[in-house]
Amino acid sequence: MGQKMTNAPVYFAIAQVRFNPVLSLETFMAGIQESFRKMGFPDFKKLMTMAFNLGPAVSGDAGQAQPPTVQQVERYNFLKMDGRSGFILMQNSLSYQITEYDTFATFLADFMKGLEIIHKAIGLNYSERVGIRYLDAVLPPADGNVAQFLVPEAIGLSVKLTDVAISHSFTETLFTFPSVGNVLSRVIVQNGPLAFPPDLQPDGLKVVERFQNQSGPHAVIDTDGFFDGREVFAPEQVAGRLHALHDKIDRCFHAMITDHARTAWK
Repeated sequence: MGQKMTNAPVYFAIAQVRFNPVLSLETFMAGIQESFRKMGFPDFKKLMTMAFNLGPAVSGDAGQAQPPTVQQVERYNFLKMDGRSGFILMQNSLSYQITEYDTFATFLADFMKGLEIIHKAIGLNYSERVGIRYLDAVLPPADGNVAQFLVPEAIGLSVKLTDVAISHSFTETLFTFPSVGNVLSRVIVQNGPLAFPPDLQPDGLKVVERFQNQSGPHAVIDTDGFFDGREVFAPEQVAGRLHALHDKIDRCFHAMITDHARTAWK
């Protein structure tokens, strides 16, 4: 994922920074929206989402469980006209999502431009989580199979019991890289339509044509790199964190795929 692949398997990528809460976000929105419009993201939407806050397990002398409280949370979307990329701004985070991935350098540059818009408008104090996540589609041809693209460790028993139809296979490994962060690597093998994990949706973005209407035996490589830690906000430090995380994600990605996959996707 470091160098551009002609047939890159990435069908979704997201970068996110969580920062100090800004409860007065609405008051800055006119200037922020205008800056994103000039950057090439004119499709603006304000949405309301529901957040659940879990209270203490018991309350007072009665010892009764407290029901969760529901809170409305504002979310602002800034999308490109083609619907292939967009920013999501909330009171404590900025995310950049894309379905037409080029290279990490381009992806990072665009995200940092958006983050600079927020920092210039608001004046962020600190960051507390930085992350990148990739979804890669392993779509074997009609005369091929997933095992040609992924190493045996990534696809479980499906490589051993080849005479039995599988419903799905799921593997997950969490790596900890000192001073860099964590990388959670998942591989889902299944037979059916290409989809998104339940906790990650494209949020109004259009999937690139070659990944649309795909169905049959396939795998999804879901790689999530993140650094947790409160730091004084500095754009160059955020960019450095994302660079370091991407390097580890790239290492994990290449440890999962075969030479056949590298040739097919180059």
